[in-house]
Amino acid sequence: MQNRGYIVMVLISLWLIATPMTVMGKSSQRRQIWSSKPSPEYGLYTVKNYFVSHGVNLNANALYYFGDVDNEGVAFNGGFNLDNLSLGGSFLMAYNLPTGNHCNLRFSLMGGTLRGNNELKFKTLNPPRDDFRKFNSILIQPAVGVQYYPFVRAGLYLYGGVAFTASIIRSYEFYYNKKISGSQTERRLLQGKTFGFLPMVQLGLGYSWRLTESWVMSAEIMIQEGLIDTHYLNLDAWPLAASQNSDHVELGGSFGTYINRYGQKQIHWNDGWFQVGLTITYQWNTCEHCRILNNYTGLR
Repeated sequence: MQNRGYIVMVLISLWLIATPMTVMGKSSQRRQIWSSKPSPEYGLYTVKNYFVSHGVNLNANALYYFGDVDNEGVAFNGGFNLDNLSLGGSFLMAYNLPTGNHCNLRFSLMGGTLRGNNELKFKTLNPPRDDFRKFNSILIQPAVGVQYYPFVRAGLYLYGGVAFTASIIRSYEFYYNKKISGSQTERRLLQGKTFGFLPMVQLGLGYSWRLTESWVMSAEIMIQEGLIDTHYLNLDAWPLAASQNSDHVELGGSFGTYINRYGQKQIHWNDGWFQVGLTITYQWNTCEHCRILNNYTGLR
């Protein structure tokens, strides 16, 4: 047993000596490559590029809300509503972790605002809409996803991810019918503030442009869709639990069939938003020793 131990120690020592010598031998051959322009066949925006590796994103977005407060069942069913648009609605900081020729992992933290309001339709439709709803909130959202570049020579990418969104609802306004006596009801406006949480999925499409060896600009469109829509698990306070308002009434049903303003049953999208934004990314090289090891171990 003792002899075997000595043999193992000798083999490890030889390996430790041989590895750096082999790497150093290869490094002189690669220095000229690293000092040249990036090779597009290895992915202009991923780990295989000699100059592009890890990156930090700063992103500005405009958000367009859809959900129960819009009360159209699906996005844009009643046309484009400016009251659902939050210009400059969010800022996003993200960290890119390259994983191959075509992929980057993206870890992000977003903060922003979201709003929805169907007041215009409530006032102008004939017959008038009787389900006025309005809200505005502040969003905080950690997320993780994958940027996939199908063409290593081009900046087109697909994005898919999952997120958990906290919605701090600064104000909401909902009409409801309060029972007075017997079958008599009184139309009342309920106002307040509350909060919600929502697990979401993200799907996006973007295009990146290399500005310099380290700086990249990207344009991106994305849809973010909630996975559930019930009390406290929403973005817009609807459905509203009795514990979330001073009148102690419950508004909206969980997992119920959606009925539009014309009394028609239709598909119901959970709360979410579309976003359009621009991203500025700073990407940096790994250290020379790391590049040597990466190429030596076949990651190139």
